[in-house]
Amino acid sequence: MILKFAQHKSSPFLIGAMLFLGCLILAFISQNLLLMAMPFGLLAIVFFLTDLRIPFYLLMFSLPLSFNLMGMIGVGLDFPDEPLMLTMTAIFPFFILTQNRSTGFIDTLKHPLILLILFSFVWTIISVVFSLDPIFSTKFLVKKIWYLVPFLFFPLLLFQDRALMIRAWKLILICLCILTLIILYRFSKVGFRFEEVHDPLQPFFMNHVMYGGMVSICVPLAMAGLWLNKRFSINWWMVLAAISILLLGVYFSYSRAAWAGVIFAAIALVLIRFKLMPWAMLGFYAVVLSAVLWLSNHNQYLNYKPNFEKTVMHESLEDHIMATIQGTDISSAERYYRWIAALRMSEDHPLTGVGPNNFYDQYKAYTITSFKTWVSRNPERSTTHNYFLFMLVEQGYPAMILYAALIFAIFFYGQRLYHRLEHRTAKVIVMASLTCIASVFVNNFFSELLETDKIGSIFFLCIAALVLTDLQQKKYPSKGIA
Repeated sequence: MILKFAQHKSSPFLIGAMLFLGCLILAFISQNLLLMAMPFGLLAIVFFLTDLRIPFYLLMFSLPLSFNLMGMIGVGLDFPDEPLMLTMTAIFPFFILTQNRSTGFIDTLKHPLILLILFSFVWTIISVVFSLDPIFSTKFLVKKIWYLVPFLFFPLLLFQDRALMIRAWKLILICLCILTLIILYRFSKVGFRFEEVHDPLQPFFMNHVMYGGMVSICVPLAMAGLWLNKRFSINWWMVLAAISILLLGVYFSYSRAAWAGVIFAAIALVLIRFKLMPWAMLGFYAVVLSAVLWLSNHNQYLNYKPNFEKTVMHESLEDHIMATIQGTDISSAERYYRWIAALRMSEDHPLTGVGPNNFYDQYKAYTITSFKTWVSRNPERSTTHNYFLFMLVEQGYPAMILYAALIFAIFFYGQRLYHRLEHRTAKVIVMASLTCIASVFVNNFFSELLETDKIGSIFFLCIAALVLTDLQQKKYPSKGIA
């Protein structure tokens, strides 16, 4: 595996000075000060090309720390991770054109999991072509590219080095644990009150769902450290401390999806050990499909409309939980409002949907007034709060089916791989990846977190780990995988 792409000599000082001066003049003429950063960006690309591990490690560590610059400079850019993602995407074509034979990258694209992702991407292109607003949808497509390249395609190359893979997980976990401690400290200043959960997370997380989601999906990755380190060693105790910090973060995120994510990850571990996970997923799909068909039959769902006066935002955790059980919680009621609108939209646009990024501009006409809640004005421009429906309404039935097939295939191939492996480290990595994806699945069932840098990144990193472990096991079946 070649990690060092090229060894470049320093550019002549005169060329660098002229480049900087040219960008400086352009910045003042166009009044776009961001152009001043261009020479540094080009210099960074040249530096990163000398060793691809450098930008990748920086990206891993920056994921928990990223925040949006919209409120600061008026640019909707996640910093510092998105510039690194763009840089790695720019580097990737040059690397593949010159190093494909030594990396075997094309062979990895033939794996069933990668093929499903590629089919989904192709369908996204088709849905953009038929979008109600193609220009707006194209932005989604472009952003999808710089998610897939640094978090799936680059790891398919770099994770061939098992030590590098583990180091990447460590960088994410170390940064996330430090950030969680800071958030817990800030939250303690307001007494861990449920109604104060938003401010301590800023600016690193948009809301408590995003925060809880990232922390909960990283718990299985931290748990893997208990099996990868000698029991009662210093590293083992550090891992145990990290797990405790993350679990505290999950609890005090007050996100029900995050709580469910940790629980389902534990359940998935047991199901995988007993070779039941694919059957459990088929059963889940059958239950959800049956519920949708039953509720839609003769408009049964109209019998479950919420009481507008009772669906309120609760100011204590106890009231929030009781409202969830009684079905009077405002966030749950608002989800019903969006879900019904999404299903009604799919009737008019079943094949290619309304187009990526177009749900918000189209869904109001499909809502039912009797399901309206206090927060239905939706000033934050959020979408369906369910990834299956998100794919259905924006990209049609084929996209939703491909996503469902991908999740099933992950657990089908992953479970089979786990029981085929003999090497302890490889088994731990596969189980950690599968249980992490199980937690992502639950969090994503109640949101669209797969399209965010903090959640979607880890989802694709886990898939890359599974694919490479599978390919290596097939290549060296009798030797095990170190």
